[in-house]
Amino acid sequence: MNRLRFVKDYLSFNRSELRGVIMLLILLLLVASANQLLPEEKIVPSVNFPGLEKELKDFEAGIRKAETGDSVNRAKRYRASWPGKTWDTSGSPKFPPVPVLKIDINRADTLELQRLRGIGPSYARRIVSYRSRLGGFISIRQLLEIWGVDTVLYNLIREHIIIASDSVRKIDLNTVSFKDLLKHPYFPYEITRSLILYRQKNKIIKSLDELNSVEGINDSVFRKIRPYVRISR
Repeated sequence: MNRLRFVKDYLSFNRSELRGVIMLLILLLLVASANQLLPEEKIVPSVNFPGLEKELKDFEAGIRKAETGDSVNRAKRYRASWPGKTWDTSGSPKFPPVPVLKIDINRADTLELQRLRGIGPSYARRIVSYRSRLGGFISIRQLLEIWGVDTVLYNLIREHIIIASDSVRKIDLNTVSFKDLLKHPYFPYEITRSLILYRQKNKIIKSLDELNSVEGINDSVFRKIRPYVRISR
């Protein structure tokens, strides 16, 4: 009796509770039925589209071509802004080479000589002064005869020096005075004295070959003074 009463107490429902239990059962049935009716999720394998890959490559190639064409147009506009210029294969402008400095040592004044590297006002004055006494340079190596010009300075400037061959002033040995001949660097006192005495003795020098008969003038001295002397008749 007690057991029946216990079951009756706990399993008896009023009308509202009974409706709730029925609704709960219906929901459970619907959930169970939905699991059976819905299809299982399937993993769809990726599909390879060869045409799509080619289209992407063509698209990228078109972009690169457009960029290249734009670069070429910019290069053309850049070149047009430099009239008269030539261009190398890389598209860079080719500028004309800078002309090498060349100075005629027989015509340049002191200011022009100072354009040479290593030649300041003092050296320029020495070069002009020696050139005046000499009558003009016939060789660039004669610069080494100037006081203070060593091989270092000579090698520094020799590539930038030219000599006008027709700019040497020659001395007339039949009319020059003792004093004027002595001013020339190649005619020291002893040679000048011997030459003037030879001229007085012979009254006239007929040819330059006679200089070999003058005391103190040997072959090396003759070759040295030959470009600076002449004979008048």
